[in-house]
Amino acid sequence: MKHKQNKFLMIFDSIIYSSGQMFLGLLLHPYRSTQLLVKNKLLLPFIFYPFLIASFFYLFMRIDLILGFYQSNFFFKFAYQTFLFFCFYWQIALFYLWFRFSRVFN
Repeated sequence: MKHKQNKFLMIFDSIIYSSGQMFLGLLLHPYRSTQLLVKNKLLLPFIFYPFLIASFFYLFMRIDLILGFYQSNFFFKFAYQTFLFFCFYWQIALFYLWFRFSRVFN
């Protein structure tokens, strides 16, 4: 039983590490990382990272405590809106690269 738990934790750690590496790759080198994602079709859902992050922050802002702070603090409001704007354009760039590479590799 202990062996199966360790194996599960190793697999879970591997998935978390790979997801983090793919996130950093898409953030720092979107051209190269998207090319890798299109070649390996199994990893293609990673293209939706910006959408998932923006959705998480949007839902996080629906909490009343944070919403009150959001409405009273100008810097927090500016940073939040800038972050959502960045996620939106990051997602558009990844879709453009996905479309471009899918036409080349198929």
